[in-house]
Amino acid sequence: MATLRDLFKSQKKELYGKSEAIRIDSRGLINPPRGAALLLSSPNSLGDLIGGQLTGLAGNGSANRPSDTIFKGKSFLSKPISLFKTPQALRNAIEPGTDYYVKPAPSPNSIIGTIKQGASSPLGVAANVGLGIVKGLKDRNPSRGLPYGEKFQTTVDGKDLKQTKTFSNHFTKYNDPTDIKNSGPLVKVVGEVTERKGNQLKKWDNGNDYILSTISLTEDDLKKKQKEYELQNQVWITFKKYGDVEMIPFNGTISAITEDVTPEWNNFRYLGSPFKSYRYLGVERTLNFELQLYYTKENEKDVMIKKINYLKSLAFPYEQISEIQLNSNQENPTESPLNSQYAFSPNLFYLSIGDLYKNMLGFIETLSFSIDENTTWPNFNYNMEEGKKNDLYPSVVNVSIGMKIIEQHTTEKSKGGITKYKYNFDGK
Repeated sequence: MATLRDLFKSQKKELYGKSEAIRIDSRGLINPPRGAALLLSSPNSLGDLIGGQLTGLAGNGSANRPSDTIFKGKSFLSKPISLFKTPQALRNAIEPGTDYYVKPAPSPNSIIGTIKQGASSPLGVAANVGLGIVKGLKDRNPSRGLPYGEKFQTTVDGKDLKQTKTFSNHFTKYNDPTDIKNSGPLVKVVGEVTERKGNQLKKWDNGNDYILSTISLTEDDLKKKQKEYELQNQVWITFKKYGDVEMIPFNGTISAITEDVTPEWNNFRYLGSPFKSYRYLGVERTLNFELQLYYTKENEKDVMIKKINYLKSLAFPYEQISEIQLNSNQENPTESPLNSQYAFSPNLFYLSIGDLYKNMLGFIETLSFSIDENTTWPNFNYNMEEGKKNDLYPSVVNVSIGMKIIEQHTTEKSKGGITKYKYNFDGK
């Protein structure tokens, strides 16, 4: 009695076609439609267009994987590195020290292949695919190609690069905006590929590593470091206690910044009136944000612990204690004993967040720490050696801070002799 498998074997050629039946029998190892697509693909825009349409005659195979856009050259007859490669062989297809050409876009769809798959409107398919092909040719125009990359890659002026230009050593330089009027949006035009020099070669990671490994620094040191890493868009967050010289730097892992402005009003009623009147009493501001502290090295862990304890100390009294001495006998103070009494003061501090806030004076209103369940607790004693540190500390700590801002606005007189407030909301 025939089984369902026997029925499938007898009907699969009619169901899937001859080429697809070969692919099924070989479990994907032999794929005629895809092989034809790779064989007919080309790094040349016109050659790729012709090969893509001919692919439809062989079963509408596709050459749209990332590896299918990598060629050993840029000639009309160059073929992708994925041709005749198994997944295992494709892993080692890129040879060190060899220059490759990468197509900016995959091969276009085949009109013939799309119609063969059962399109309801062949003319509509041809029109849609044709429009896509035209758009693809436009997008792959050398004058609009990638601004830099490997050797053979096209630049903005359509010329081939003579050498490999990587992002780490080069950057895209823009010409002056073409639209300097208010008639439309400002458009920046890519001009050329320029080599990085001086501070342009510094990485964002360099500045971030400095912050993670630095406990405190002076204002002069901060200015020098900000100047050193000004081109890396590093956001500096600093706390400085009122009365201290040094400040504590934090990296820019800040989120959920909100500023609450709360006016205070009092209501009352005049005698005999049923309506309320209001009296303005003042206003206050509260700044809320979250910091994410982390470490990647053992020395950064020790620095992070000290910074966490520093944030906690902002909610506690100032370290310096005042001592008040009183004489019990005011009539004869030289012969009477002294009574000492301690007095504490709160911690006020200055906060800076990039260029959003500069030296904002205030105090801690709320402070909370949380550790995510998925956070790792690294152990730097890799070899389990006796006598070495075996401390376990979470690698990521989230800090939520609520700061009450102490206003420091000044007054000024206008030309008419009227005194006005001169507001300074961001500390600048």
